[in-house]
Amino acid sequence: MSQPAEEAFTGYRKSDPEARRINLALLLAGLATFVVLYSTQAILPYFARSYDISPSQASWAMSLATAGLGCGLLVAAPLSDKLGRTNLILFSLFTSALIGVVVAVIPSWELFLTARFIQGVTLAGLPATAAVYLREEIHVSYVGAATGIYVFGTTIGGLAGRVVSSGLIELSEFLPLPDLGWINFQHEHFAMLGTAVLALLCAIACQKLLPASRGFNPNPRSFRQLPRNFLKAFTDPVLIGLYIMAALTMGTFVGIFNSMGFRLEAAPYFFSIGLVGLLYFVYPVGGVASTWAGRAADRVGMRKVMPLGVIVMLAAIFVLNNGSIIAIIAGLVLLSAGFFSVHSVASAWVAARAALGIRLPAQAASMYMLFYYACSSVSGNLTPYSFELGGWGGVTVLTSILIGVALLISVLLFFTKPVALPKL
Repeated sequence: MSQPAEEAFTGYRKSDPEARRINLALLLAGLATFVVLYSTQAILPYFARSYDISPSQASWAMSLATAGLGCGLLVAAPLSDKLGRTNLILFSLFTSALIGVVVAVIPSWELFLTARFIQGVTLAGLPATAAVYLREEIHVSYVGAATGIYVFGTTIGGLAGRVVSSGLIELSEFLPLPDLGWINFQHEHFAMLGTAVLALLCAIACQKLLPASRGFNPNPRSFRQLPRNFLKAFTDPVLIGLYIMAALTMGTFVGIFNSMGFRLEAAPYFFSIGLVGLLYFVYPVGGVASTWAGRAADRVGMRKVMPLGVIVMLAAIFVLNNGSIIAIIAGLVLLSAGFFSVHSVASAWVAARAALGIRLPAQAASMYMLFYYACSSVSGNLTPYSFELGGWGGVTVLTSILIGVALLISVLLFFTKPVALPKL
């Protein structure tokens, strides 16, 4: 008797052990990626003092890494179409962590910035493919919540990048750092080495956990079709709106955090770098908010959830303008909750809409992340420059404009219609 044909794979459900492994693996992958990316943010004042540079110049340690990541996104999606999502994710994790070890001992500021840019390029594998990978491997009934868990991993990575590096800075003050001759091994480089080792351990665990892909279909012609596919990613106005949302909200989020260390180490606060790093413990609030937003989007729809996150970010900006420490902490909590809610919903929305509409979810996700990190790079320097010119009031004006535009776009997106099944 012939065996019945195997049923088409529709994705792992919440109760499946493979879904739990994917959740944990991508949480660790997010941790590994973003601990490396954000390892310099909390310790930017150390770079400013060590190299005798301004806050906006020191911010290049963050901005060039995110710029490199944005460039890497241009090729990461088509590479994943050819090589597979899991292969590219693992390559990205291991390569960026190993480069992190090298970055930690580079002797000059110019070479350090060059290496950070290259490291950013190698980091692109996970953010370019994670949302699409989840859509391929996780059942539609659970994909929103699974995306929220992945975003939670990125928040933990962002937290670890700042807290681990600032904590290691404090520890290094009590340690005799080795004299390595021409190799630069100051306190900030010791901190970066620690974050690179943490990222490498997470990469090894992720490799053990990720199950083999079942929903992936290779597309070896992706590179030849690259220019046409990228143009097609801009044919849907809703996708364009979501790309701009990524740019405005991420630019605001990174710009505020890039400037916060300089604000708090100066009068009247005089915080140490280790104490500034403790403020990043607001990040788990963002992770919880991203998970909640993903579940809420599964229940009531993405259009209804996104504007709420933007409104919370706008409220955070005005709370942060208050000079008290309690207000600053509350503002950072609100900022994290609002931003990660928006990002969780928007990234899942891009993957879902592109899969049904233009049928190029990887390219659309890549464009979303390109806008996300390009504006992070620009605003990551522009916001500290506004702080140099106008103090925290300058930061408030700039970020209020960015989030005001984001709120308008989120309202316009609320009135859009779902993609019709498809006429392509």
